[in-house]
Amino acid sequence: MVYEYVRDRPDLVSRYLGEHARNSGKKYYYQMRKLYNQNIHSPAQAARFIYLNKTCFNGIFRVNKDDVFNVPYGKQKHPSLPSLDHLRKVSKALGSAKLMAKSFEKALENVGENDFIYLDPPYPPLNNTSCFTHYTADKFGDKDQKSLAAVVKELDSARCLFMLSNAKTRKIRKLYKQFNMVTLPVTRSITCKKIRHKVKELVITNYEVT
Repeated sequence: MVYEYVRDRPDLVSRYLGEHARNSGKKYYYQMRKLYNQNIHSPAQAARFIYLNKTCFNGIFRVNKDDVFNVPYGKQKHPSLPSLDHLRKVSKALGSAKLMAKSFEKALENVGENDFIYLDPPYPPLNNTSCFTHYTADKFGDKDQKSLAAVVKELDSARCLFMLSNAKTRKIRKLYKQFNMVTLPVTRSITCKKIRHKVKELVITNYEVT
């Protein structure tokens, strides 16, 4: 996991990022994407993930049905990569964190009263022309959105505090209609074209946001 290597080997991850910064470009990007898809867990792989995230189209992480990362180059001439100082600060913050790679159902099995949970699921497409609507081989569709909403209601019943971000669509508003919703304006690409649109997202909570 990337977070584990940033936590345990920040200096080495930074050294690899420095190499990426010096060589960054379209051809180099696709070379690194090919290496990344060999799925070798290491500090070098963690640095590749960070580099690809900073240089791919819109910073999107998406894989195809074969679980292969396939986002095209985003033409970032001078990618904003984290500094060594930044990585060391993240490493320190992660020192007391327990990192898990699980479904949201399993990750939330042991939460209790007064726990705070932040949820950031894959957003549903805003319209029929949206690109990048599926980010993993398993996808995250309407059924998953409904399952997440059911789990969130259980969190509320267990007296947990939660914050959830999602797209402002009619379906999402209906799923969480009993909770507090705050609308936030954002600017992002919602189609395959290089056009950025002003859209609205929701921050949903079971407590008042001031």
